[in-house]
Order: sequence, then structure tokens, then C-alpha cells
Amino acid sequence: MANAAISGTNSVVNKPPPRYGERHTLSPETELRLELSASTPATLTLLQGSAEVFGAELALDKPYNLRGNNKIAIFTWHGCVLDVELENDNKQLDISYTSDETVSNIAFVNTHAQLEALRDEAWNNNSNESENSSISINGPRVLLVGPADSGKSSLVRILLAYAVKLGRSPLLVDLDVSQNMLSVPGTITASPITSDACTPLSHASMGSSIDNSGTTPLVLFYGSTDPFSHPDLYRAQLTRLGQNIDARLEKDVEARASGVIINTGGWIEDVGYKILLHAAHALSVNVVLVMGHDRLYSMLTSHYGKLSTGDQKVKPPKVIKLPRSGGVVSRDASFRRTSRSLGIKKYFHGNLLSSPDGAVVNQYTPFLLEVPFSDLKLHKLSSVSLAASMLPVSAKQSTDPVQLLP
Repeated sequence: MANAAISGTNSVVNKPPPRYGERHTLSPETELRLELSASTPATLTLLQGSAEVFGAELALDKPYNLRGNNKIAIFTWHGCVLDVELENDNKQLDISYTSDETVSNIAFVNTHAQLEALRDEAWNNNSNESENSSISINGPRVLLVGPADSGKSSLVRILLAYAVKLGRSPLLVDLDVSQNMLSVPGTITASPITSDACTPLSHASMGSSIDNSGTTPLVLFYGSTDPFSHPDLYRAQLTRLGQNIDARLEKDVEARASGVIINTGGWIEDVGYKILLHAAHALSVNVVLVMGHDRLYSMLTSHYGKLSTGDQKVKPPKVIKLPRSGGVVSRDASFRRTSRSLGIKKYFHGNLLSSPDGAVVNQYTPFLLEVPFSDLKLHKLSSVSLAASMLPVSAKQSTDPVQLLP
């Protein structure tokens, strides 16, 4: 099978190479890694074979316009031929190379297979649930954790794409307030994902919000790109998000079986670690994927190992360590700022579309809405957290730790 694919990719492609750009012939289980500067958009075309962008399959002979300020990888299982075309000879790709260090992709597809087994188990149990039984099983509720630039958002897209290929509709939850995949920065979000959202262009727009296929996402406002600026508020929003998700999935057997895939930020130390534990509890997580960080993996396995020995009503999640992809690149502060700006612009203006006369126009037309200042009510957020030493033994704080002050 692989040999036939290799010989196919080595055959002559009738289309001439791009005048400005590059043609790449990829062997099986290799990937092309591209980095585009903000001023260097490119057009990607699959000429032969098969390939995918973070799990989303490319169509043959269809040009895909990649915006600038982008870092993507095109992986092939069986070999392919790709063209990367630029506007003119004054444009150059920042980085362009092929790599056979793709063992992480094997681990990712094996992880997908394990999650799919959990979906089948949940579906079979819940769809055949007897009237006398009130026990229902959740599909995989997967929390991806790891330091910044460890490949979490890339794996989220891969797992989503593989799931929707099999007819699932998993819920995407993004807790990263600095680079949110569904809305503007400063929010935590949730939205069901279908095949319409898992397109090569959507997955190639790293750092920008993805298309959620017309479904209005649930968006909870936090108001900062740093979860440490007001951790009590962040925890409160996580708790509220978990309650909304449970209510959404309670009566929907198919959605509950499809499960939840949760993206997080790169906070793994001190308060950030405690926030991760709270997120896992609030969202009823049953699988934790640790991206290439031995210390975090050890901390989580130790924490949940202690819980499993106690009298716990909820079964601790399974913690799995995955390798960090060799194609993961660091995103500097400038890249992150630009990505946040593009995310805000896309929220208000939408995607760029081609009009009937060939002009490029915005999808939306935003307008200003003026509100008299006298109609506004301003409040200040305040934390009222009590230390455990100030409470009776085994007691928990009963008041809301986040208060609105006039």
C-alpha cells in the first residue's frame, strides 16, 4: 500500500511548478512545515496523493489561501505532491522544510482510537439504558495540559477533525483567555463542532478563531488575557461553564457520547496548577493528556493516585503523557499580539470574502452603538476568599468568593 503511494507521488505531475514558490514531494508519514510572516500570504495546492492540515484533509487540485503570520504543518500518511505559491518573487517563506520526525502523529491517532472506544462505550450504554437504571456514562471529557508552545491547540484540532470524520459532534471548550479558538481574547468558550468547522483553512489559521459552523458558542467573559489577574473570578467562570455544559449534554445522548475536548493555556505552576485541577473537577474530566512535560505528568498522577485510594464518589481521570511534536515552534510576544488583534478583527468583521465583481470584502459590517454614560452601572470585582485555617475542620466556604461592589 505504502509502496504504491510512493510510486504514485514520484510520477509526473502535469501542472508546471509555481513561478513564485515551491513544489514539495513528500514521502509517507512525513510533513511539510511552513512559517509565514505577516506580509507573506501563500496558496497551498495538493496535486497528488493525500494530506491533512492538523487532521483536516486537503482536497485535490483545490487552492487554499493561507494568510500571513501563520505557522502550519501539512502531514501525509501515504505520500503526496504539494505546491506552495507566493504572490511574486519579492515574497519569501520564512521557514519551509520537510521532516520525517512525525512519531507524535502515530501517538495522536492512537489516542483518537482510545477516545473513540470511550465514545462507543458511552453510546452503547446510554442508548440502551433501561428505564430502571439512572446510571449514564459520559463520553471522553479530555483536558489537554502542558506548557506554552507544547502543541496543545494543534492536537485539539487533530482530535476534533478525526472525531467529526466518524460522524461525531464533540464539544470544543477553550479555557485559554490569551489565544481563544472560538471568540475574542479574554473569554472562555464552548461550542459543538461539526465537519463544517474542521476545514483545512480553519485549521490552518493558527492563532485566529476557528469557524464554529454557524453555531453560536457559549462565551463567558473574563476580561483579561492573564488568568492570574483575578483567579477567583476565573474559577467561578469555570464552575459556571461546567454547569452549563452538564445541562447542555444531560438530555442529548449523541452529544454526551461524542464528549468534550478542552484546550488550556500554558499555566502549569503554582496558581496555574491549582486552576488546572479546578478545571478538571468543574468540567468532570475523565481523561487528561499531558503534552511532553514529565514533571506535570508526575504531579498529576500523584495527585489523582491519592484520590483513587480514598472514598471518592467520582472516579479520578486517567492521565496520559504524549510526546511533543517536533514541528511545534515558539510564538514570541509579537506573534501573540498580532494573533490576538486578528482574532478581535475577525470577531467584528468576519472572514474576507470575494464579491461578484472580484473585490475582497469583509463578511460583516460592524457599526457603533452609543450608550449614554448615565445609563451605565459600574461595579468593582472583589475577592472574599477565606483561608482554610479560618474555617472549621472539613468545612468549605459557603459564600461566593467573587463579589460585586458598587
